[in-house]
Amino acid sequence: MPAWQYPFLWIAAGFAGGILAGQLPVGAFLAVEAALVGMVSLLWLRLRVGPLLWAIPTFAAAGYLRARWSETTPPNHIQHLKGQLVRLQGYTIEEPLPSRKTYRLLIEAESVYVYAFQRSWRVQGRCLLYVRDSAAARAPIGSVVQASVRLDSLRFGQAYWRRQGVEVSAYADSVRFLGIARQYLFGYIARIRLALVEAMRTHFPGSERTLALLQALVLGYKRGVDPETRAAFQLSGTAHILAVSGMHVGLVLTLWLFLLRQLPGRLSHHWLSQSALIGLVVFYGFLTGASPSAMRAVLMGTLAILARMMYKPYAAANALGIAAFLQLCFQPNLLYEVGFQLSYAAVGGILVFYPPLQRVWPTPKKAPRALLYVRDLVSISVAAQAGTFFLSWAYFGRLPLYFLLANLFAVPLATGLTFAVVGWLAVLSVPGVGVGMGWILQGMGATLLMGVQTLSQLPGGSIELPPIAPWMGATLTLLALGAGSFLHRQKEETSWIV
Repeated sequence: MPAWQYPFLWIAAGFAGGILAGQLPVGAFLAVEAALVGMVSLLWLRLRVGPLLWAIPTFAAAGYLRARWSETTPPNHIQHLKGQLVRLQGYTIEEPLPSRKTYRLLIEAESVYVYAFQRSWRVQGRCLLYVRDSAAARAPIGSVVQASVRLDSLRFGQAYWRRQGVEVSAYADSVRFLGIARQYLFGYIARIRLALVEAMRTHFPGSERTLALLQALVLGYKRGVDPETRAAFQLSGTAHILAVSGMHVGLVLTLWLFLLRQLPGRLSHHWLSQSALIGLVVFYGFLTGASPSAMRAVLMGTLAILARMMYKPYAAANALGIAAFLQLCFQPNLLYEVGFQLSYAAVGGILVFYPPLQRVWPTPKKAPRALLYVRDLVSISVAAQAGTFFLSWAYFGRLPLYFLLANLFAVPLATGLTFAVVGWLAVLSVPGVGVGMGWILQGMGATLLMGVQTLSQLPGGSIELPPIAPWMGATLTLLALGAGSFLHRQKEETSWIV
C-alpha cells in the first residue's frame, strides 16, 4: 500500500523530528521549519503529492514545542533547592535497589521543609535517595518517605537520569516511612507484580538462575537476571525474549481469545468481552513495568481490538505511527531510549521485509502447519534483524550470526514456557501440583538457558563491527526501512500491472 494511506506515520515522523530539533535555538528551528514548508509546498504544487506531507512541518512544530516544554523547569522544581538542608517528603516509584553500603530509593518529591528559611514548599521533581538503613529494603513501591537530607547534584549517569526527570540526589542515614501514597495508582499494580515475584521465589523448587528467567519472561522483572545470561541472549540474537514486547502481549491476546471462543453465542464478540480484553492488555503492560516496548505493543494491541470491535480494517503501519505519537506526546525523552528505538525498528522491519521474505519460501498449498510455522518464524526473525541491524551495530557493535538457529530453538520453547508459567501461577499453592509443575518449569527453563548459552559460545558466533555513532545508526535504519518500503511497493505495483 502507498504511504499516504498511513497518515499517522507522517504525523509520528514529523513529531519525532520536532523533538530531535528541540536542541536547536528558536531561530535555527524556524529556518529549518521554513525549509520544510518550502519543500512540501514544491512537492504539493508541482508534483501533486498528497496533502498528508503537510503533517511533517505541522507536527514538527508541535514536537519542537513539546520538547522545549518538557525541558522547562517549573519555579517549584526541586532542583532549585540544590545545596539546601531540607526535610524531604515524597513516595517511592521503584523497588529499592541494594548496593554495597546503601539502598537506592527513587523518590517522587511532594514537599520540602527548608531549615534555613523555616518554611515548607510544595515541590515537583524526582530525587535519588541513598539510605544506609536496611529498613529501606522492605519499602514497597508507593511508600511515603520522609528524611532530613542535603540536596546535591547527580554523581553518576547524569544524562540517563535527567531523561527520567531526576535532577538531584541525597544521602540519609535513616528514613521514616509514613504509609502508602494513595494517589500513586501505578504503585498498586507494582505491588501486585512484586507479590507475584515473591510468590514465585517462595514456591519455585528450582535454581535461582532459572527462576530469574521465568520472572523476566512473564513479568518483565529482570533484576535477578545475571550478566552472563543477558550476554548469552544478546550474543545469540534472542534478547527480545527477555524484553516484554509484541510477542508477550500477543500471547496474552491469544490466551484470552481462546477463552472467549469458549463462550456461548456471540458473547466472544460482545463489546463487554472486548472491553475486558483491552483492560487485560493494558493491565499486563503496567504489570510488566510499562517499558517502552511493552507499551508500544499494548497500544498496537488495543488498536487492533478496537478495530475488531468496530468491524474496521486494521493497518499495522498506521497503528505503529499512532503508538509512537502517543508515547512521545507523554514522554518526549523516550525518543533517545535504546529500547524504544529498537522496538519500533524491529516492528518496522517486520512490516517492510516480512511480506517479501514470506513469498520467497516455495510452500505447497497443503503444507503442514509445522512447516508454515518455521517459515513464518524465520521470515519474522530475518525481518526484525534487518530492521534493527544498524541500531544494534551503533549501540552494541556486534552481529550475531546464529540468530536464525537461536530463534528457531528459543522462541517456541520460550512461548511454551510462558504459557506453562501462567498455568503454574494458577496452581502455585496446591500441594504436590505446584511443586511438580515447578520442576517441569525448571527443566524447560534450564534447557532454554543451556541452549542459548551454547549457541552464543559457538565459534564465530558473532562478528565485531567497526564503531558508528548512534545518529548514523538511526539514519541508516530509516533509509533502509524507506528503501525497503519503496521497493516492496514497486514490486506490488509491477505484479498488479503484469
